[in-house]
Amino acid sequence: MWDNFFFIGLPYISIIMFLGGIIYRSFSGIMGRYRGKWDLSVRGDYLWTTRSTGFFGRASIGPASLCLHWGLIILFVSHLIGFIGGSYNFGSWIEFFKWVGLGGGIVFLYGASWAFLRRIFIPQVKAMSTPDDYIMLLLLILIAGLGIYQSAIEMVFGVSFLAGPWIASIFRLQPDVSAISAAPLINKLHIIIAFLFFAYFPFTKLVHFASYPFGYINRPYVSMRMKNDKEVE
Repeated sequence: MWDNFFFIGLPYISIIMFLGGIIYRSFSGIMGRYRGKWDLSVRGDYLWTTRSTGFFGRASIGPASLCLHWGLIILFVSHLIGFIGGSYNFGSWIEFFKWVGLGGGIVFLYGASWAFLRRIFIPQVKAMSTPDDYIMLLLLILIAGLGIYQSAIEMVFGVSFLAGPWIASIFRLQPDVSAISAAPLINKLHIIIAFLFFAYFPFTKLVHFASYPFGYINRPYVSMRMKNDKEVE
């Protein structure tokens, strides 16, 4: 029963909340003057922003941001290759997933941990932080930590041969839990927490990644200039 809930019910709940939450926050300003209204010009509510903390503790934001973003990209690509390799029994693809995913996981865990510590030890960043910032980072740290543990310590990266067909069955709308039910507990926890994160995702500041239509690409540059005392006079 629990396998059916966590590996059939939870994935679909997470997908619906992930996509539905992003769409709702895109076109309904639930925290602004568009509360309860749908409008194509809303562009999300005012919590759509990242609430950037880059002005505070600038020496620490660089490593955290770079490791978070590049680690995430590496993990996305390596997991995609791992799932495809597991579905079609491509051993070399699983080997790629093992080493590249492990490297990306270490980079990502470093960035997530650093970002979490910044919010604790830098007063200005702590003052700007909200509960969802801590929850989000803790979930990411758990996901990355479990992923690294199962790959580097337990050496169970071969579970891709079980997870690949299971993921494929979810997207075919013909869920088959028989394969993933045989996976070790550490793998199951990694997957469950990941789906919980995706369900929570639209209600955090990370939703800014879906800025439409890719607003970060075509937005104008922000001009910043330094001023010394003489110029101010």
